[in-house]
Amino acid sequence: MFLPQGLSLAPLAPGVEQILMAGDGFSARIALLGGQLIDYRRDGDAPLLYLSPRTAYQPGKAIRGGVPVCWPWFGPHPADASLPAHGVARQQVWALREAGRDGNVFHVKLDGPRHGGLAAELAFRIGPDGVEIALDTRNDGEAAQTVSAALHSYFAASDIDHISLLGLEGAPAHDKVADARIAMPAGPFRFDGEVDLIAYADRAVTLRDAGWRRGVVVQPEGSASAVVWNPAPAKAQRLADLPDEDWRRFVCVETANAGEDARTLAPGERHRLACRLHFSCHD
Repeated sequence: MFLPQGLSLAPLAPGVEQILMAGDGFSARIALLGGQLIDYRRDGDAPLLYLSPRTAYQPGKAIRGGVPVCWPWFGPHPADASLPAHGVARQQVWALREAGRDGNVFHVKLDGPRHGGLAAELAFRIGPDGVEIALDTRNDGEAAQTVSAALHSYFAASDIDHISLLGLEGAPAHDKVADARIAMPAGPFRFDGEVDLIAYADRAVTLRDAGWRRGVVVQPEGSASAVVWNPAPAKAQRLADLPDEDWRRFVCVETANAGEDARTLAPGERHRLACRLHFSCHD
């Protein structure tokens, strides 16, 4: 396959390749394991994404960090507890189908796994102004199927105490830690203890980082739910692929079709779940 200038394939680990992008003023990396963006940064800036230094790069194991793809179910499988949490997409190797460049913007398309009659594709647009990721699900089966999914973005943070979220004010939510229905706060959301919730809203969310004096805007498409997650100290210590104190270095704000926002696809029907990540000024 012809690769445009600035884009190359390189080993990430034995048997695992990554796509490297070097643009004018930015760089990025996509792991073919999981089909996930694992790094994006503008020259001279802190990274957009967190990637655990303890993550394993092995087929059959999920990479801890970047933007894992949860598909075709989010959380535990609804009927079979023996199947992996958050689906099969983040544990399997995706195939590079297409790569191109339009000026200073790279375009990459990947073919993902199939599960039952469902097929997955990913499309990336990556440039100096940010990233767009689109997950396309197609039902090639003969019966309707329900799909839940998430683009599980781990955003790097200067420190979790410096982070606030705007855009989810007043939205109904399921607090999975307390297993309770709640309403999101009327003001900015801050992380205090373990957070694991699904907020039902189709709005853009802005992550403000006072330590790095920047904002990151998450603009969803095809989504009416946002997952917000941070393990806090006790749960972080139970995650073997996460350093004990690194819970302070990231927050997850996920564009999703989770919980009540799962989608049922008729035979031949497609659904696009996408997010655009870009920077905003923050003083």
